[in-house]
Amino acid sequence: YYSRKMADNNASEIGDAINSCSRGPARTAYKNVLGLSISVMLLFCAFQGLQSLQSSINSSGGLGIVSLAILYVFFVIAGFVTPGIVKILGTKYALMGGMFCHFIYVASNYYSDWYTLIPSSILLGFASGPIWAAISVHITEIAVKVAPILKETHQNLIGQFTGIFFLFFQLSQIPGNLASSLILLYSESNVTSDNCTNFSATMIERKYIYILISVFLVFDIAAIVTLALTVDRLPRETPFRSTKNKFRVYFLTPLTDTFKVLVNWKMFFVGFMFIMGGLEQSFIFGTFTQKYVSECVGVSRVGLMIIVLGLTSAAMSALLSRLVKYVPRFVFVIAAGLINSGLLIFLRLWKHTASYPLIFLFPIGWGIADAIWNTISSSFVGILFPTNSDPAYSIARMWLALGFVIGFIAANFGDIAASVYLLLAVAMATVVLYLVVEIVVYLQSKRPQSPPAAVNKAYLYELELYTPVAI
Repeated sequence: YYSRKMADNNASEIGDAINSCSRGPARTAYKNVLGLSISVMLLFCAFQGLQSLQSSINSSGGLGIVSLAILYVFFVIAGFVTPGIVKILGTKYALMGGMFCHFIYVASNYYSDWYTLIPSSILLGFASGPIWAAISVHITEIAVKVAPILKETHQNLIGQFTGIFFLFFQLSQIPGNLASSLILLYSESNVTSDNCTNFSATMIERKYIYILISVFLVFDIAAIVTLALTVDRLPRETPFRSTKNKFRVYFLTPLTDTFKVLVNWKMFFVGFMFIMGGLEQSFIFGTFTQKYVSECVGVSRVGLMIIVLGLTSAAMSALLSRLVKYVPRFVFVIAAGLINSGLLIFLRLWKHTASYPLIFLFPIGWGIADAIWNTISSSFVGILFPTNSDPAYSIARMWLALGFVIGFIAANFGDIAASVYLLLAVAMATVVLYLVVEIVVYLQSKRPQSPPAAVNKAYLYELELYTPVAI
């Protein structure tokens, strides 16, 4: 009741603000969603292009993979304080600060060394939690607050706006990786042997690396400018109105809610889906790009391989949004586990030689499984924790980051076989644990509905702190 009343009040407030502007509510809402989506797409054009090359261009001493592992370690740590940071800064300023951290991280690759890349990785890892939380909160609040004005249900608008965002996000893998492939293509020498030791990114002239980093920095600048010009502040982004309860409302309550979700057994079981998502992405960005692409057919083909992966994942995500209405979730999860397992077994049987069909066909199957893990896991968390979605999604991102950490550590300190067997074990465990939760949820849905839980008074107090401002 209180949540519905809050949404109606906020919708009326934002509606008055919107209607007082020259543009209509639909244009304002879509301006925010499209502006946010385009700015994040530009941001990750740089990051994903650079991430896919780290294991190749900074291979000395494992610097590239170690820096990525450290980045995701601090992503995990940031999850505990992310809700409070977003509440204080608001979504727009949290995103703006995170984008500046991205800029610093990319710029540090001009002179990539342990004393430059590691500190910038720590900074970006800590900023990544607030970035993703701010994205989710901004999209959700825009949808909830304009739904009555547009005469739509907020559930439909959330799904529509989220679909728009992830369409742009998946496409972010194309421009940056295409730029890296075109630029690095000129730096490789033509070698015809096929022993997977022909191409070394350390042999690339530094001027090509500088050009590539400069292109990535242009993407980051364009992202910051786009965000500043198109994304509006939301009504909840206001200064503190209470000096007595700042710590409780903005830090203690969000932290307590986060720990409550963290120790929930369902979140622990479903967390393996996010860990699996992080592991399989770290494998394709780390081990596969270095051992099967960069060393076998050249570092310039890394970007092309990632483009194939991104296009497949985007197409599968769009297809899943329609198929989930007719096909049970567990069918997709089992399929993803079988696809990952089959491809991993194939790698163990495949002779480690240069193969163009392998580097372009493997990402197609991997991209299908990646889309399933990302889509099904995110929607399942919303179903399991409808009243605690903020801390639940924060924890989910922590599990995802943990998967990246484990994957990059395995890639740096183990061989290909170790990474493959680790992924096989986690894939099987993930499917089993997911099915356990799915069965429990199904059985609970057959029971009589319990009366509504008591309203959280701290949450109600938090709502009173927000006053409307123009969107």
